[in-house]
Amino acid sequence: MASFRDLGLSPGLLQTLDELGYDEPTPIQQQAIPELLGGHDVIGQAQTGTGKTAAFGLPLLEYLDPESKDTQALVMTPTRELCIQVTQALRAYAEHLSIEVLAVFGGQAVATQQSRLRGGAQVVVSTVGRTLDLINRGSLILSSVRYVVLDEADEMLDLGFIEDVERILRLCPGGRQTSLFSATMPPPIARLAESYMYDPVTIKVTPRQLTVDAIEQAFVEVPAKQKTERLIDVLRAEEPEQAIIFCRTKIGTARLDERLRAKGFRVKALHGDLSQGQRDGVMLAFKEHKLPLLVATDVAARGLDIEHVTHVINYDVPTTTEPYVHRIGRTGRVGRTGRAITFVTPGQRDEIGRIEREARTTIGEWEPPEERIEHAPRPRRRDHAEDRPRREREKLPREPDDAEAEAASAEVGEAEVGEADGDGPGEPAEAEHAKLFVNRGRRSGIDDDDIRWALTEGAVIPEEAIGEIRVLERFSFVDLATDHAGQALERLDGTKLKGKQVRVEYAKG
Repeated sequence: MASFRDLGLSPGLLQTLDELGYDEPTPIQQQAIPELLGGHDVIGQAQTGTGKTAAFGLPLLEYLDPESKDTQALVMTPTRELCIQVTQALRAYAEHLSIEVLAVFGGQAVATQQSRLRGGAQVVVSTVGRTLDLINRGSLILSSVRYVVLDEADEMLDLGFIEDVERILRLCPGGRQTSLFSATMPPPIARLAESYMYDPVTIKVTPRQLTVDAIEQAFVEVPAKQKTERLIDVLRAEEPEQAIIFCRTKIGTARLDERLRAKGFRVKALHGDLSQGQRDGVMLAFKEHKLPLLVATDVAARGLDIEHVTHVINYDVPTTTEPYVHRIGRTGRVGRTGRAITFVTPGQRDEIGRIEREARTTIGEWEPPEERIEHAPRPRRRDHAEDRPRREREKLPREPDDAEAEAASAEVGEAEVGEADGDGPGEPAEAEHAKLFVNRGRRSGIDDDDIRWALTEGAVIPEEAIGEIRVLERFSFVDLATDHAGQALERLDGTKLKGKQVRVEYAKG
């Protein structure tokens, strides 16, 4: 297996990859990066979760001119969820570069995006519709674009965006480098590649088994009487392409359907009191993308196999883990992006920790799309340790009992790297110091004194065990004595610092 140093990347990017814990390139990265660095157009047939963002993102960042504020790279995505994820990754890779990465997508004020474009952004990550809108308004200028990426092109086709994509490509300079990534290669995508790419190198990666960890999961804690109002807020913020909203009972499903329709949402209910003809009509409308929202019970949704559901929302938290996994598995199909959001009342808060342990996954607190771009953890999957309870705390965590403290300090987790398949978080066996990653930095109002205070007061770490603390723009690193690292991670991961939820994990395997 080659290392990133063998692929021709510059020392600056290699330093960033080292800090992010990227040890070995995935197959798509190993094959695509040298070709893109060599100036070739590339077709990559690979699913989400195989490391394709780093495969096209690292070569793209290599040759941008930080002195020029012109838009030099355009990355087009089919959904704003993917737009957010790609932006997070590219910003992490560009941490030590003077490169501005801007996300533009529907749901944000156009005037705000126009203002940010005028301020200069070398990389624009965008959804297709908003790209065309900003071009037509004269705000997104493509004359300096040298790199164009089409990410999840087959989903663009399924959502009816291919004609718009072709219009945008015709407006891009002829001498650009184009890369296209797609989980499948239907004939229209092959024709697009033939028409708009120059002698492309084709790379095909065998898809790996994806689990619920390939689905971005979040929870919303809200009093029972405010659930519908809060759901409406979340739907308006997320603007899902298609979503299934699960309720526990038929009555609850019918009531929520009525409330959402009263608020102007295009939604239909699917439950056992409907006739077979009615149920068939609802399912057909949903499958044909004529209906964005479906409110359903678990029983009614059995056998519902729809590939392009972008969101699953658990309006009622499942009573056991099995239906939770079954529900959220309806999004993120065929290697695509997916998002699952679960509503819990304060009395049900412990259910999130139970699901995390039993499903070996991580469910973070919900944030609006704009905040996720700034505050989400780096592009790396969380660990799968069996006993990692995560509790949301407004204040400092309680003192652990002896058993918890011993388990925390001895814990070793295995992780799956989100955009690079290297060794994951795990407590270093022999090193005297471990490096921890914190997903907050100066942009969140966090400084090294805040992190030191959290370690000494919240995690009860002695001062002498704390080494260098480096606070960067969007995240931070902490060097800590190895025998205290597990305790710090266990006590602080998922807590709040200056009102902001923090995610903590090992920076290296």
